[in-house]
Amino acid sequence: MKKVAIVNANSFGRYFPEFIDILKENVGEVTRFKFPSDISAEELSKKLQGYSYLIVGTTPKFSKKFFEKTPSVEYIARFGIGYDNVNVLGAKEFGVVASNIPGYLEKEDVAEQAVALVLALCKHIVNANAAVRKDEWNVDRGRFLGRRINGKTVGILGFGNIGSTFARILSKGFQCKILAYDPYLSAEEIERRGGEKRELNDLLKESDIVSLHINLTKESYHLISKEKLSLMKKDAILINTARGELVDEEAVAQALENRELAGYGADVIENEPPKMDHPLLPLEYAIITPHVGTYNAECNRQMCQSVVDDVIRVYHNEKPSIVLEK
Repeated sequence: MKKVAIVNANSFGRYFPEFIDILKENVGEVTRFKFPSDISAEELSKKLQGYSYLIVGTTPKFSKKFFEKTPSVEYIARFGIGYDNVNVLGAKEFGVVASNIPGYLEKEDVAEQAVALVLALCKHIVNANAAVRKDEWNVDRGRFLGRRINGKTVGILGFGNIGSTFARILSKGFQCKILAYDPYLSAEEIERRGGEKRELNDLLKESDIVSLHINLTKESYHLISKEKLSLMKKDAILINTARGELVDEEAVAQALENRELAGYGADVIENEPPKMDHPLLPLEYAIITPHVGTYNAECNRQMCQSVVDDVIRVYHNEKPSIVLEK
């Protein structure tokens, strides 16, 4: 039997504890850990010595040094799609198999979260609700003058599983025009998925709503910079349900304060969780949710099932459904 560690994957087995029982019955001991996001590789290694399989959240970072110092680890499963906190090449070097969740399992849920943020910003849902709770029903309701979503131009960065699903909802449900920036897809493939291919700068200039659905890489870090924000319409809104690091948050806060951007809706923050002096938190036209895009019952059950199936496959010397290579 093997030892399984659940590391900062807070929702794994929380709502559907039967998946913990399945692991215990078929694999071995299961222990849940909660570590600070900035824990060192050395300290993390000390805590996880003797564990063979890791099921991990978006934090902490699993570096090459961690894998070097923790020879018991054979397999690491990211409980989600993005795996920027796992050094896959480092894992591979020390014989550790790494996997993540298939993107199609999360696509509807994260896309719906992005749509919810669009609706909340355009209709001032959060601020209007707060006003009612402060007994301000009749206090200048005109300050909540919103915007119609129907017929708007929507620019999507990354037209894969989630981006194209977001596009489908807005094009079919709100008759929006869809523009897409994705250097990995041809114009023909983007058209097949319901969009028109654009270069990044042109997309930013044309769009009323811009939504990010790309992976975090060295090249995409702070892709939405002060310079890129300056290309956007002053009444445009920006949505980020991918990774906080894709956006220069200081520049976004400044753009909102100067009314050079109408709104920012995000389910992610650089360096989660944010400190309470984060520049976006006090701003009226910023809506931040705590990385809960996949926190839906249907999605969570499917994600748990996928990870448990993969752990059992590895236990029986088989490959997981997805093997990360880089």
